[in-house]
Amino acid sequence: MNLRLNDLFCEIEVIKEKLEDLKTVHGWFIADTFSYTLLTTMEEVNIYGRAYAEHRIHCEQLFDLMHMYIEELDKKINQYHEIEKASSAKFGDRTDNAEINNNR
Repeated sequence: MNLRLNDLFCEIEVIKEKLEDLKTVHGWFIADTFSYTLLTTMEEVNIYGRAYAEHRIHCEQLFDLMHMYIEELDKKINQYHEIEKASSAKFGDRTDNAEINNNR
């Protein structure tokens, strides 16, 4: 069971790293896109307007990736619960440590 849990937590850490990368990239996007507090000139409005398609694509990709990573995370959480349930059935709701201590 410990090996399965270790594998599962490694997979969860990979998903967390992907979410961290996504957060970083979106932070860069926000810093680049919203460099002005207010759009005060027509040139600033035009620059922002010309980048509309790029912004839409970025937001759609962000949404898709977040959705995918959250689904992966849900699967891993469900796998953890399955391992926990199998362990409880095997050890009669006792932990591995309780089983070891009872054998001494």
